[in-house]
Amino acid sequence: SDTRILNIAEDRDIKKILCGIDMQTAELLLADRLNEKNTAIDLVITHHPNGYGFVNFYDVISMQAEKNALHNVSINVAEALANKRLNEVSRSVFSANHYRDTDCARLLKLNYMCMHTVADNFVESFLTEKIKKENPHTLSDIIDMLFTIEEYKISAKRYNPPKIFNGSLKSKVGKSAVDMTGGVSFDAGMIEALSKSGISTIVMMNISDKLLDECKKYYINVVCAGHISSDSLGINLLFKAVKDRTKEDFEIIPASGYIFVDR
Repeated sequence: SDTRILNIAEDRDIKKILCGIDMQTAELLLADRLNEKNTAIDLVITHHPNGYGFVNFYDVISMQAEKNALHNVSINVAEALANKRLNEVSRSVFSANHYRDTDCARLLKLNYMCMHTVADNFVESFLTEKIKKENPHTLSDIIDMLFTIEEYKISAKRYNPPKIFNGSLKSKVGKSAVDMTGGVSFDAGMIEALSKSGISTIVMMNISDKLLDECKKYYINVVCAGHISSDSLGINLLFKAVKDRTKEDFEIIPASGYIFVDR
């Protein structure tokens, strides 16, 4: 529900994409300016949802129930907490100006779309498999592993490296969970449920103070890989999958914080 074509200005082959984490009115005006300079932007892609993809984006939160059930959280508990969070987020975005940027794309005659959870799914699967394969013993091992990934290395050079928010470099990883997808962060009650299921370490994009306090309460280690760097990794993996499937090539112009790595 948070991956949608938001505006079709012209039905054309997509050869050049302007892509970023938050491609809103300012970035759409940038696309129009680039077109004036003969850059010929065929499509603008925003990672974070917008327009029609933002109105009901919270529907993806329901996936958190089955995702956390994979970590042996009872499905009834996982569903109840996911539904609680879904209702909370739906109320928080109800009054938003959902179509502000989509209207801008329409007026500027720009092709415009968003791709959120589809990209986040890629980064969660990628890191889950990498941790499973490398079997890190301590949080230091997880940090070292993240620094082998180009997006995180580039982010570190921008003074925003992966960080440990709870625990220490010497803390044992134990049973871990990667939380990078599901629309938004999960309900605080899920921390207790994950602790009871045996989770010792969570690797996340970012974490709120409320969730961090819960993790400290239940002695769960927290490694924050980074929000924009993790989003970028997911987008890059998605673009690679699109190219592999379609056998088509296209140029990507990164903007709005997006760290482009050609995979």
